[in-house]
Amino acid sequence: MKKFVFLLFSVLFITLKSYSQNPFTPNDLIGTWDQNISKRSATIIFDDTSRVRFSYKGHTGSTRKYYYYLNNSQNPALLTVDYKAHRKLRNEYLIQMVDKSTIRLQVLHKHDDRTHFDEKNGQIITLTRRTPA
Repeated sequence: MKKFVFLLFSVLFITLKSYSQNPFTPNDLIGTWDQNISKRSATIIFDDTSRVRFSYKGHTGSTRKYYYYLNNSQNPALLTVDYKAHRKLRNEYLIQMVDKSTIRLQVLHKHDDRTHFDEKNGQIITLTRRTPA
């Protein structure tokens, strides 16, 4: 009986733990995401599951491709962007998918908390998925 109760609680715990995980993957990010606050707002283009481009001139220009890694073991997830794969010169962001067409993003600095969004330490940016024309 004790084994049965232990097994039941173990299965329940594992099920709840996996259900509470962050539900999005790098495949969910593929596409173009716009800030939509002004004519020259930020745009992030996730080309595939490992490459990303940025544009700070709205829709007119973009930078070269960067590598990225999404650690979605927490919510919000940790997005690490780097110039080359597996290097130490990296930028980090907190990212959370609100729904299929909206994400929230915050730039992280060296001593910022990496577990939750914090308005005091930086602006939280909302981006919406660009619909194909």
